[in-house]
Amino acid sequence: MPRKIFVSYKYGDSKVLHIPRYGEYDPTTARHYVDVLQAHLAANDHINKGEADGEDMSGFKDETIASNLRDKIYDSSTTLVLISKNMKDNSVPEEDQWIPWEVAYSLREKTREDRSSRTNAMLAVVIPDENGSYEYFVQPIGCAHCGGIRWKQDTLFQVLGKNMFNKKQPQTTVCPTGICGVLHTGNDHSYIHPVRWDHFITDINFYLDHATRLNENINNYNLVKVVN
Repeated sequence: MPRKIFVSYKYGDSKVLHIPRYGEYDPTTARHYVDVLQAHLAANDHINKGEADGEDMSGFKDETIASNLRDKIYDSSTTLVLISKNMKDNSVPEEDQWIPWEVAYSLREKTREDRSSRTNAMLAVVIPDENGSYEYFVQPIGCAHCGGIRWKQDTLFQVLGKNMFNKKQPQTTVCPTGICGVLHTGNDHSYIHPVRWDHFITDINFYLDHATRLNENINNYNLVKVVN
C-alpha cells in the first residue's frame, strides 16, 4: 500500500559511508542517502513528503521553515528518522535543533479545522559511519550464547531514545551467562523501531509494514511527545 512518508535527517552530516556514485572526492552526506531512499520509495509507489530534491530552504526564516515542515508532517502517515553519527550537536540545546521537533510533531495527534491527523508510524534507520560501521549506535555485546545487541539510545536526542524500548509490558529474558543481563525479545519492543540501513534498504516494505503494525498497537507503548 502506498504511503506518504516524511524523512527527518541531518542534511550536512558527512560522517557517513561514502556512496561511490557521488564522486571519489566529493563528500557523501546524509542527504545523499535520502536520494537513494527516494529512488526506492518511488519504485514502491510511496510518496516522500519531505523536501523536494534540490529544494533549498536556507534563505527562509525559521518560522517559515517550521510551518513548511509541519505541513509536510501533518500530511504524512509515516516518519523515517535517519540516524547518522553526527546528527546530534552536543554543543546546542536539543530544543534548538530540527530533528527533535520533527520527531515530536510526528508523534502527536494533530487537528486542523475539521481534519485530524494521527500519530505517525515511525522507524529509526541507522546509516553506517564513514568507516562503514554501525557501532556508534548498534553495539554487539559480545556474548556467544545469545548474541545480544545493544542499541545505544542514550546517544540520541531524548525524544528519540525515550521512544525506544518503551513497551508497557515488554517481553524479556535473562542471559544465563550474565554478560548481556536482561534482554528484550521479539520485534515489538520499541515504538520507534531501530533498523540498520543495509537491512532496511533491501526490504523497505517489510519494515514499513512493521512500523504500521506498531502504530496500530500504539496503546501498548509509553510515548514521549515533547522535546526536552
